[in-house]
Amino acid sequence: MVRRWIFVALWFATGASGVFATTFSVTVKVVDAENKPVPKADVGLFWNVKGAMTPVADRGVVTDESGKAVLQVDDWNEKRPVLVLSSDRKLGAVVGVSKADDAKEITATLRPTVRVKGKLECTELKAKPKWANTMITADGLRAPVAQHMGESAEFEFVLPTGKYGLRSYGTDVQDVKQTITLTADRPELDLGTLDLKASPIAKLKGKPAPAWEITAARGVKPHAKLSDYKGKWVYLEFWGFW
Repeated sequence: MVRRWIFVALWFATGASGVFATTFSVTVKVVDAENKPVPKADVGLFWNVKGAMTPVADRGVVTDESGKAVLQVDDWNEKRPVLVLSSDRKLGAVVGVSKADDAKEITATLRPTVRVKGKLECTELKAKPKWANTMITADGLRAPVAQHMGESAEFEFVLPTGKYGLRSYGTDVQDVKQTITLTADRPELDLGTLDLKASPIAKLKGKPAPAWEITAARGVKPHAKLSDYKGKWVYLEFWGFW
C-alpha cells in the first residue's frame, strides 16, 4: 500500500503537470469588411487597461503583412475568447477558440469598435472603492477577455460591436453585473456612475461585532459567545479550501 501511494505521488509530481498544462496553437487570420488582410493588429487572449488596451505580455501576438498571427493557447477544456484590435483601435473582433482548433486557421473579421467607460461608487459608504476591477466577457463565452483594475474607481474599454457582460467589484463593496450591447452608430457609451452596494462586513466597521456563538472549536467551551471575550483581543481568520 505504501509503494502504491508513493507511485501515485510521483505520478502527480512528474506526469500530471503536463496533463493540466497542455497548450495548442491556432493561426488567427485578421481581415477587414472587404476581406483584405489587416497587418499589425494585436491578437490577445486577455487584455489589461493601463492607459490603453494592451494584451497581457505572454498572451498576445501581432499579425504579419498577410494579416496572420500564431497564438499559443492554454487548453481550459472550453472555448477561449480571443480579442483582436487594429493598431489604431478603430476596428476589432472577438472569436472563440478551443482545442478542436489546434493547428487550424481561424478568421477574425474586424468591425467598428466602441469606447465604453464608467465610474464606480458606493452611496451607502459615501465613498468610492479604494480599489476596484471591472471585467469583460463576450457573449457566449465564459472566460473574461479584458479587465480594468486600479485605484481610480473608473473603467474604460475599447471593444468591437456586440454583446458583453460587465462585472465590477472592489474593496468593501458587492459585485455588480450588467449586460451591454454595442452598436456601430454609437461610437462611445458612457455608463455613468454605477452604485455598488456595501459588503456586509464593510457595514459593520466601527460597530460592535455581531453576537456570534461558537458551537464547536478546540480550546474553548461548547457554545462560547464572542461576548465572553469582551475587553480582550480576538483574532479571526477566514479561509477557503481553494
